[in-house]
Amino acid sequence: MGNVRGLPTRRDVFIDQRGAGLRVTWHPEQDVVVLSVWHEDRCAGSFRMPIQDVPRLSGLLAATLGDWVTQVSAIPQPGTVEAAGSFGLRSASLSIRRRFRLNPALLRLRQRRAGGVSAR
Repeated sequence: MGNVRGLPTRRDVFIDQRGAGLRVTWHPEQDVVVLSVWHEDRCAGSFRMPIQDVPRLSGLLAATLGDWVTQVSAIPQPGTVEAAGSFGLRSASLSIRRRFRLNPALLRLRQRRAGGVSAR
């Protein structure tokens, strides 16, 4: 039984608007994160990222999210207090929460999980 590999400890799947999937899997025994692109049940390609590069990717993703939050926070949303001209910070954060709830990809993923199909 010495050759039995353990299952990856962390894995997630992201589905884009076209239905293509990006599976991210952490393999601690090899110190790599595997990013693989899936079309239906077929892996179209993969990339083995050394763990040393993960902070750089995480930094890019965090900066991108920060840019997006800044961008959507600057746009008054209909029906928010900010659109009426007061309490801008509170209304901007509520607007961001609404956007996360209404994101089409997130809605599809929620529907999949609610239907008993796990994306992990």
